[in-house]
Amino acid sequence: MNNIVLIISFIFLSASCQETKKIYLASYTKDCQGVGAQKCMLIKESPEASWQFFYDSIEGFEYEEGYAYQIEVAIKKIENPLADASSLQYKLVKILSKEKKQPRAQNNLESPNIIDVEYQAVSRGYFLNTKINKSLITLFKDRSLENMVSKSCSQNDWSYLLSAIKKIDIQTINKLKAPSKKRSFDGAPHGQLKISTTNKTYTSVSFDHGNPPKEIKLLVNHILSLVESIE
Repeated sequence: MNNIVLIISFIFLSASCQETKKIYLASYTKDCQGVGAQKCMLIKESPEASWQFFYDSIEGFEYEEGYAYQIEVAIKKIENPLADASSLQYKLVKILSKEKKQPRAQNNLESPNIIDVEYQAVSRGYFLNTKINKSLITLFKDRSLENMVSKSCSQNDWSYLLSAIKKIDIQTINKLKAPSKKRSFDGAPHGQLKISTTNKTYTSVSFDHGNPPKEIKLLVNHILSLVESIE
């Protein structure tokens, strides 16, 4: 009797350490940086969500590029994972759908690559300048660019920035319409966004700091949230 109780307890404990989720997989992979350069699948948990890099593998699942999937996976937390290894283990429960997709057209993120993003807000009594690349977030608080603080840029933060940039046509950010004009009478600092690629730097229109054009609002807000974390 005691053995049966122990077995049931073990099964219950094991089940409690994992959960199941339904996820979507894109029909293409992208270059990403894990322990080293690699190709990553892209996943999201709902159709309206943004694609995120997936750095792990899924036990029992064989991904075929050119097909979009919805799958159900069991996710188990790994106690004391190896250095640089994931703390989660993914296992395929079942494939819910598999749909053939047309070859994906190249967009402005595929070539050239994004090197860094820069945001600046300036008025007579205010100055902020920040530059973010895949390894570092740097904030300058004075116009001489001497008062500087910085912190490491996490893989998740850089991936989120790239995801936000992916939703923008960076070649037209200089033609966006600013939604307000408080900066014209010192009611708000002048804000401006720059996105640098391997070939060119794209500079946005000037806009009121705190009220960017809607097309770049997600990206600017995320940049500012990263800045707040190091101030």
